[in-house]
Amino acid sequence: GLYFSQSEYIETVYVGQPAGTPVLQVHALRDNVTELPHFYLCWVKFLRRPAYISWFSLDVNTGVLYLNKTLEESDFASVCEPYTSNQSNQAVKKLSLHVMASPGFTKKPLCNSRNYPRITLDFVNAMMPQCGETDLKELCFPRKDTSNPHITENRFPGGLRQLRRLSWLNVCPNYTISYSVETESPAPFAVNENTTELVVTAPLDREESESYRLLLVCTVRTEAVITKVETSLDVFVDDEDDNAPYMNGTDTADIVISFNRTAGGSFGTLSVFDRDLTPIIDRTHNKYVGTLLNIDPWVKETFDIKGTFSEKKAAQGGIRETVHDYHLVLKRNLYVTENRTLQLDYLVNDTTYPGLEGTVLLHFNVTILPVHIFFSNITHTFPLTRRASSYAQVGKVCVENCRQFDGFRIAYRLELPDKNVSADVLSCHSAVSIAQAPDEMWGLLYVNDTEELRRPECQDLQYLVVVKEQHTQMETSVQIQIILDNEVGQESQPLLSCAENRRRGDCESARGLGTTTGRCQWRQGSDKGISKNYSTCSPDLRTCPDSVCDAVESKDASICPQDCTSKTILNIRTLIQGTCEHGRSHHFILWLLIVVKEKTVIGGHEPGLRNGIQAGHGTCYCYSEKCFCEKEDIDETMCDDMCKTIIATALLLSFIVSILLSSYFIHRYHKNSPKPPIASAEMTFRRPAQAYPISFPANNLRRGSQESIETDTFKIPEDPKWEFPRKNLVLGKTLGEGEFGKVVKATAFRLKGKAGYTTVAVKMLKENASHSELRDLLSEFTLLKQVNHPHVIKMYGACSQDGPLYLIVEYAKYGSLRNFLRESRKVGPSYMGRDANRNSSCWSFGVLLWEIVMLGGNPYPGIAPERLFNLLKTGYRMERPENCSEEMYNLMLRCWKQEADKRPTFSDISKELEKMMVKSRDYLDLAASTPADALLYDDALSEEDTPLVDCNNAPLPRTLPSTWIENKLYGMSYPNWPEKSPVPLSRHDATNPVFTRYANDSVYANWMALPSPAKAVDKVDS
Repeated sequence: GLYFSQSEYIETVYVGQPAGTPVLQVHALRDNVTELPHFYLCWVKFLRRPAYISWFSLDVNTGVLYLNKTLEESDFASVCEPYTSNQSNQAVKKLSLHVMASPGFTKKPLCNSRNYPRITLDFVNAMMPQCGETDLKELCFPRKDTSNPHITENRFPGGLRQLRRLSWLNVCPNYTISYSVETESPAPFAVNENTTELVVTAPLDREESESYRLLLVCTVRTEAVITKVETSLDVFVDDEDDNAPYMNGTDTADIVISFNRTAGGSFGTLSVFDRDLTPIIDRTHNKYVGTLLNIDPWVKETFDIKGTFSEKKAAQGGIRETVHDYHLVLKRNLYVTENRTLQLDYLVNDTTYPGLEGTVLLHFNVTILPVHIFFSNITHTFPLTRRASSYAQVGKVCVENCRQFDGFRIAYRLELPDKNVSADVLSCHSAVSIAQAPDEMWGLLYVNDTEELRRPECQDLQYLVVVKEQHTQMETSVQIQIILDNEVGQESQPLLSCAENRRRGDCESARGLGTTTGRCQWRQGSDKGISKNYSTCSPDLRTCPDSVCDAVESKDASICPQDCTSKTILNIRTLIQGTCEHGRSHHFILWLLIVVKEKTVIGGHEPGLRNGIQAGHGTCYCYSEKCFCEKEDIDETMCDDMCKTIIATALLLSFIVSILLSSYFIHRYHKNSPKPPIASAEMTFRRPAQAYPISFPANNLRRGSQESIETDTFKIPEDPKWEFPRKNLVLGKTLGEGEFGKVVKATAFRLKGKAGYTTVAVKMLKENASHSELRDLLSEFTLLKQVNHPHVIKMYGACSQDGPLYLIVEYAKYGSLRNFLRESRKVGPSYMGRDANRNSSCWSFGVLLWEIVMLGGNPYPGIAPERLFNLLKTGYRMERPENCSEEMYNLMLRCWKQEADKRPTFSDISKELEKMMVKSRDYLDLAASTPADALLYDDALSEEDTPLVDCNNAPLPRTLPSTWIENKLYGMSYPNWPEKSPVPLSRHDATNPVFTRYANDSVYANWMALPSPAKAVDKVDS
C-alpha cells in the first residue's frame, strides 16, 4: 500500500508570514499506478489535539502544507515549551504535526498507523530574513533537514521529495533557482523541472544496491552571476521478501554423540541462505518456520532443532543477506548405555515468500555411542614425604577421557585391596583420602592424617580407587600405591596459611597447611603492573595459585586463599522475635538472610572467574578472609658487602671525573665567549622624549648593546602565576635559531605541580640581541598568557628574574608544517595537505590552505601579532595568491567567516576538495610556482625592515614608525602626531585610485600596506 519515504519533515516559519504561504510538501509512494494518495493532517487518538493545527491546511491531492492565517506575535506567545535556537539566539518554539495518506477520502483523520511521519516546524519570533541577509545554501536547502529517504524495493516509481523551499519562494523574487541531481554511477533518479521534485524513475532492487549517494545541485541565477550550491543525499532501499531460501553447500549433517550427553548440548550445523534481510523486531517478512518431520516419540522427547540467523555480506557486490543456522540440540541427558543410529528430517519454510520454492529440507544423521568407564593403567604410583602437612595434595586420578564427560555423574572413593587387615594397618591407611568437587570428573588424593603419616610402622600404602556412574551404577577400579620416604617427620603443631608471608625468606622458612615438603614455596613475579605471574607464597606451586579453587583447597580457605577467597560474605541475622495471638499464642522468630557484598581483595588485581585472584600487582598475601595485592616496599638483598664496596668506589670516581671535566669546559667557555650585552632580564634601553609607544629611527638599523649608554634601567615585573624557578629548568640541545633568538629543548622539574620531569621548549634571546628584540619577546610573553587553545602551542611559564628571560612552551616533537612545505619546494611536484587538517579548527584550516598554496609562506605578512586581532575584526582578509584558483580562494574566505556558524564543516570541506580534485587534475609545479617575493619566506626581517609601496609597487619612504598606524587604528592619541599619514596606503578594493586616503579612514578594512613579512606567524597560529 501507500507509504512515506521519510519519517520526518523539517521547516521554519516566521512571525509575519501571510496566510496562503506554502510551507512544505509531503510525498507518499505507491504500490501500483491505480493508487492515488489523499493527504490529511492527523493527530494521535489518545493525545489532545493541538490548537495550532488550525493554523495550517494540507492539500488533499498534492500534499502541500499551507498557512491558514498570518502568523502573529500573539500566536507565538500562545505556544508552550520554548527553547533557544543555536543559530541566532532568538526565541524559537517547535510546532509538531502529523500527516497520513489514504487511498481514498476520509472524514476522521486519526493517526492509527505507526508509520505516519512527523512535521516539525521551528516557529521563530522574528520576521523572515530579507534576500540580502540570506545565505544561498539556506535559500536552496533546509538547514536542519537531515532525514534520508527510504524506498521499498519493487515498488512503483514517483515523486520522492520537494527540493525547493516553498516558504522561501518570495524571499528573492529576482533569483532563478533550478535543481539537478548527479550520481557516481547510473541511478534511476531525476529532477522534475516543472515541479522541482526529486523523482525515482524506476523500481529499485535492494539486492543490486542497498543505497544511493545523490549529489543535489542548486543553481541560483541573477543578472550578474550564476552560483551553484551542492549538498549530498543518501537514499536507502528497504527490503521485502522476494527471494527464496537456498543451500550454499550440503543439506546433510553427520553427528556422533559420545562423551558430551548433557541436556542443551548442541551438535552439528546446517546453514540456509536468503538474499533477503530478516527483521529482528518486526517479523512482517522473511519469517521462517521449521518443522521436525520425525514422529517417533523417543526422538521428539530427546531432540530439538534450534535456529539462529545473522547477516553477512555476499562475496559479490557486498550486499547484505541472511544466514540461518540450524543445530541439533539435546532436550535431556542421555544415559551412558544408550546406543542408537537414526536420521532426523527438518523442513524449513519461508512463510512470507510469495513463490512456490520457499522451503528447504535438512537432514541430520545421528549416531549415539555408549560411554565405557575404565582406567588405562592397572596400577598408579605416587611418592609422598612424611614431612607433608595436612591437605597436601598427593596426586590426581582420572578415568579415561574423564575431562570430556558431561551429562552424567561419576564418583570416586578409596578402599583397601584386602578388607581383612589388622586395626593397625587400617589406621595407617587413614593417612590419605580422596576428594572430588561437584563439577569435576576426577579425584584428588591428599594427606588426611599427619600423625599416621609420621608413624614408622606405616610403610608404603596401597589403595583401590573405585569409580561409580551414578545412574547406571556401573563401577570400575584401579590400584594405587603411595611410596613413603624414610625421613622422620616433624611433630604436629598448629599451622598457619603460607599466604600470610610477604617475603621470600619468611615464606621458605615457614610451615603451612597443604605443603607437600613441609615448607612453603615462594613464587617470584617478574612482570610489571597487574599480572597473572604475581609474587606470592604457596603451599604447592603445582596447584596454588592456578585460578581454580579445587576440591582439596575448598576444604579450608587457609590452604590457598589466592584461589579460594570468596567474593561475598554471608551473614544470617535475627531480625524480629516475639509472640503473636491469633486464637492462641505463638512464639515466632523471623530470620533474615543478609548477603553482604564485601570487597575481599584489596589493591590492584583482577578477580577470578568464581573466586580468588586471577591476576595481581606486585606481591599478593592473605590474612583470614581478606587478601592484599601491593608493590613490595622491602627490597630483597641482591648485593653483598664486596659488591656494595665496588659500586661505591665506582660512583666516587665517576663524581670526581665529572667535576674535573665540568671545570675544564666552563673555563674554556668563559675564556672564548665575549661579554654578553644582556646579562639578565633586567635590561636597559633608550626612552623616547615623548610619552608615546617606543619607536625607532628611519634607517631601521639594528643596534647592539651600545644602546645602553645614557639609558634608564628597566626591570621585568614578576608574575607569580607564570614565574617558574630557574633552578628547576635544565637546558638541552638547540632546536632552532635566528639572528637574535633561539629555541632549545629542556627538561622542567615539577612543572605546573606535575610530579617528575617534563620535556619542554625554551625560547630565549642570543647574547647579541638588543632591547628591540627583548621588547618583541616580552610582547610575545604577554600575548601567550592570553592564548589558551588546544591547537595552539601552550606556554607553561617563564623565568624572568635573576637571569636571561626564558619562555617555557610546549615541546612539539614533529616540528612545523611550514618548514615541511618550504622543503617541498626543493623536491618538485608532490601531493600535499592530506593530513594537515587533523588538528586544526575551521579558521586555522583556511590559513593552512593559504600556506600550502604559498608553499609555506608567512600568513598575514607585514602585520604584527598584537595588531592582527583587531584588524581581522574590521573585516580584513588575506588576498588571493597568484597561483590559487577562485574555487580554492572562495573556500578560504568561507573558512574565515566572522560568524562561526556560517563557516563550513570539515565534512563540507572534504567534499568540496574531492570535487576540486575530480574537476581538475592539473598539478602545481612547486619549483616553478614559488612566489618571487622572498619576503614571504624570510622570518629574519621585522616589520620596520619592509618598505611600504604604492599601487605600482614603487617604494615609498617610511617617515613615521608603525606605531602611528597603531594609534589611529586602535584609538591611541598624542597631540604631536599628524592627523594624516604622509605615507599613502593602497585601497584593497581598488576603488577611487586617484583620491588618496590614509590609515585614519573610518573603514580600515579596505586600506592596508601591501604585504610585508613579519614574525607574527611564529608567535600566533591563527
